[in-house]
Amino acid sequence: MRDDLNPGEERSEEEAPRKEERRASEDPTVSDREVPLNVAHTPEAIHAWLDGESINEDQLHSAEKEYSFWRRVEQETGARRRMKTPSSLPGQIMRAIKKDE
Repeated sequence: MRDDLNPGEERSEEEAPRKEERRASEDPTVSDREVPLNVAHTPEAIHAWLDGESINEDQLHSAEKEYSFWRRVEQETGARRRMKTPSSLPGQIMRAIKKDE
């Protein structure tokens, strides 16, 4: 049997949980470790195109998968930029706030 030598608290033998019991009840610790990712390499032509440099169309179409992905991202962000809040929404929000008060 091991003695708990912590002088901060005095406990009787019955009150003090054994170290083995404490370890069993604690959650297992998660260790922080580096996990390698299988990251696909983005072609330099795509990087240059995203940076706004002029790129030959053949180079862009040689990386068709990445090119089509970034075109979809561009279209989606453009559509979201054009979205407008309906004019009735701020009034509805203010009425709902007043009801809660």
